[in-house]
Amino acid sequence: MARSTYCLGLLFAATALVACGGSQPAAEAPAGPGAAPAEAPGGAELVWKDDMPTKEKAEFMKQKVMPAMSKTFQEYDAKKYEKFNCKTCHGPEMKPKPVEALPELHFKDGKLTEADTNPDIVKFMHDKVAPQMADIFGKKPYDPATKEGFGCNGCHKVNM
Repeated sequence: MARSTYCLGLLFAATALVACGGSQPAAEAPAGPGAAPAEAPGGAELVWKDDMPTKEKAEFMKQKVMPAMSKTFQEYDAKKYEKFNCKTCHGPEMKPKPVEALPELHFKDGKLTEADTNPDIVKFMHDKVAPQMADIFGKKPYDPATKEGFGCNGCHKVNM
């Protein structure tokens, strides 16, 4: 539960900067179920690996993250996220990792404190953004029981 709330906050920070975009402009074709797989240089399917070269990470973000997440954020708030782009998550200075640009999240007594001040964005991040990002990256969603998987700290610094 605390981790769930945490994930909500994870993407709460995205309100200021939004869900882990890439360093490239959004792809033209939207990603989603049934979409053609993204291709890596040489024609192989592009699959996220934490240790992949920066250029491939940027291409992954461009082809997979940006189309899906811009749609998700624009469905949440079309006006606020009308210009969803890489800087939404990486900040105006285009930090290499979103954790360097997005707001830090805080837990107190097992609860994400941002849930008290920004419950709507926290719920959106928890229910939509974190699971979708886990899926895009081919990772399991965060499981509070095992403390493993992709959650808020996939994009945000978390202060427990």
